[in-house]
Amino acid sequence: MNRMILRTLLVLLVVISCQWYAGAQKRKTLDTPNTVVYALPQTVLKLNVTAEKTILKRGPFAEYAKKYLNISDVVSADGVEWELKSIDVSSYGEVDPEEYHKITTSVDYEPSLISLTPTGLIRGFNLEKKMILKEEKESVFITDDKIDIEYGKFSIDPIIKYKEDTIFKVVETDTAFVKVPVLEKQALVKSLEEKAEEAAHQIFKLRKRRFKILTANYEVLPPDGKAYEIIIKELEKLENDYLSLFVGKRVGFQENFQFLYTPKNGENGGVIFRMSPQAGPVGVNDLGGKPIRVDFKNLEITRELAIIPTVGIVPQKQIFYRIPGMADVSISNGKEILFQNRMPIAQFGKIANMPAEVLLNENYSIEFFPDLGSIKNVSK
Repeated sequence: MNRMILRTLLVLLVVISCQWYAGAQKRKTLDTPNTVVYALPQTVLKLNVTAEKTILKRGPFAEYAKKYLNISDVVSADGVEWELKSIDVSSYGEVDPEEYHKITTSVDYEPSLISLTPTGLIRGFNLEKKMILKEEKESVFITDDKIDIEYGKFSIDPIIKYKEDTIFKVVETDTAFVKVPVLEKQALVKSLEEKAEEAAHQIFKLRKRRFKILTANYEVLPPDGKAYEIIIKELEKLENDYLSLFVGKRVGFQENFQFLYTPKNGENGGVIFRMSPQAGPVGVNDLGGKPIRVDFKNLEITRELAIIPTVGIVPQKQIFYRIPGMADVSISNGKEILFQNRMPIAQFGKIANMPAEVLLNENYSIEFFPDLGSIKNVSK
């Protein structure tokens, strides 16, 4: 019995000594201090701008539109027009170059306890690793080289006309030379106005045929409603093709642009980009465009916030984080408001700190909002 008790005591002593040794290893003092550098974020506004580009192509018969069709609204010259359609505003955090900090400790801890973003922004302590997927989108653009207006593509009239002229040939007879009249056919290219007149004639013929089909004014009519629909659509398409020779073409499509703006603490706003009628959204320095500006109204929600004094503390022993501010953000095009919303702005707030000893307790995890630098949650 005594031998069994002695064996049990020996086992307990071994277990206790192992636990003490593990704890001692966790708290041992290192000869070389451990230092980690991290950064706090500043808020950057990201503007996703959608603008519509309209390519204008002048028709070859534009100058005769009034004469033959009584149409005045035509494209008078090739060109490009831009119109601002929408602005979507979001934000993200990037490294604030004035807010780099470091933690230095002589107590052993696992480096994986500190979690940073790829750019060095603080994410938290004792967090699980997360994967971030990046999505890329492909854009397809139209160029004005793909927009053609050509008379010969769908003209049913020949571009050559024939003219008969009377010419005189000298014919030798038995007694003299005699001038004999001869008819000669000459091939001539039609003038631009003659082509325009023929195209206008085809437009009126197409309108007349469509009218006769719709009023059942033909002896043989389409067999059913689907055939009616197809014939009417094809006649309308052909008429529009002929009309484009006079009025020209306007082909519009949308393009997306992105602009970034970093607010400075104490400022009220500034110009983000400019909108040019000929070049679309352009940079701030292109004075040919109308300015699109952002304005901030800092709500100063952290103005009365009492921050823990930092006098007498060692900065390397502290964890710094942000308490972000809030601002009313508006995007305007002159007097027209394009966007208005209330948004958190990290650099409009204040910097706070906590003791770095939180790294020594692996039972706790602290998670930050990487885009704002503020505490998201503390859990055990």
